Amino acid sequence: MTAPLADRLAEQARALLRDGRAEEALPMLDRLARLAAPASAALRAEAMLQLERLDEAEDAADAALARTTGDARLHRLRARIRLARGRHAAAAEDAATAVMAAPADPAGRLLLAAALLEEGRHDEAIWFLGEAWRADPGNAVLQARLGQAFMRAGRHDAAAELLAHCERQAPWMPGIAALRAQAALLAGDAPEAERLARAALARGTVEAAVHSVLAHALVSQDRLAEAGPHFAAAARLSPASHYLAHLAAASGGAAPDRAPEGYVAALFDGYAPHFEASLLGLGYRVPGLIRRAVERLLPAVAAGQARLGPVLDLGCGTGLAGVALSDLLQGPLTGVDLSRRMLEQAAAKGLYTKLRQADLTAALREDGATYALITAADVFCYLGDLREILALCRQRLAPGGLLIFSLERGEPGAGWRLGASGRYAHAPDYIAGCLAEAGLPPLECHEEALRRDGEASIPGLLVAAHAAYH
Repeated sequence: MTAPLADRLAEQARALLRDGRAEEALPMLDRLARLAAPASAALRAEAMLQLERLDEAEDAADAALARTTGDARLHRLRARIRLARGRHAAAAEDAATAVMAAPADPAGRLLLAAALLEEGRHDEAIWFLGEAWRADPGNAVLQARLGQAFMRAGRHDAAAELLAHCERQAPWMPGIAALRAQAALLAGDAPEAERLARAALARGTVEAAVHSVLAHALVSQDRLAEAGPHFAAAARLSPASHYLAHLAAASGGAAPDRAPEGYVAALFDGYAPHFEASLLGLGYRVPGLIRRAVERLLPAVAAGQARLGPVLDLGCGTGLAGVALSDLLQGPLTGVDLSRRMLEQAAAKGLYTKLRQADLTAALREDGATYALITAADVFCYLGDLREILALCRQRLAPGGLLIFSLERGEPGAGWRLGASGRYAHAPDYIAGCLAEAGLPPLECHEEALRRDGEASIPGLLVAAHAAYH
């Protein structure tokens, strides 16, 4: 009776998983595991993936593959799990194995292309998707993915042509209207992105992505008041998105005291591949301003008579502050950031002794070390209330140690304010009060232009404070 029972349980579990009801499937999966059913590990991997328990999902997929090597379906499953975990290179290996095991199945090629795109290997992704589409030219999903790959590669004309053709062939395919509008926005044509998104809404398309792209297109045209309702609509349609929830709050006048971790991680994971090129194109000045502040405040370091370190770089991003300070360093350089993809870029520079993916406040609480310098380049603009972060910085500074950070400047007397950009601006008098409360006597507070935003500059502050000797 064991085999028929296991078969019935497995089929019931599959049905629940197809309906996205992983929690209800768990008791059946536990019974299958006790029966040592062959399908148990694969089904558990799928359930854990749906429940976003990704460590358990990959362990279960490993166990399934240990029993059945070379199974294309299982390799695709593990590729999906590894993509969700951000293990893009490993996901590409699994997807490539699935393609070799089942070359006629487009699902493996789609997964392989997705992993290659996340790795920044755009040309390879385009080749695989192109081969798959040529073999199945009527497949609108393949065509849309190919257009998306061209878009990610910055080949905007090709992306626009493919996505327009795809929408004509399959106008009701989920996501296609948003992709067309996004391609126009990334090509720098915000009015066209707005036109495409509004046309989709007029046709009755109800998708968070369409409202989101429309809102971003309106922001790009400085029509912030019009963008707010579309950010709010996008957030309602995608309630799990911290990114959209924060932008909806910002544009709607609500003001949480900090940006959610999910918002910051999603924002900078998306920026990572082109972050430095974008900032340099906007005349980004903060790493150089931090370098000059160090030289003013530590003349012996500037003269080569002393060396700098240890240094903690909060919100290190791709490591631009580390580059600016690299020739002054002697002690270790530690970087902390929420974005895994930003940390990968920082690691490639070979400057950081240690890199940690963590929330800033959690990292400061858990870190037992003390530092001669803590930097925070354009990271406190994702926090409203600065009292906790400054108090934690004070705990991590060695006696006489320096804290140097940049902020977007708010109006005097306004405290902190969340703008429609999703970033916070802070008033100089508010910063002075927070520094005093944290026990960090200020050394400098200069008004500086941080970078360009269109034709204007972002007004900011560069602040230096120290942990006074007792």
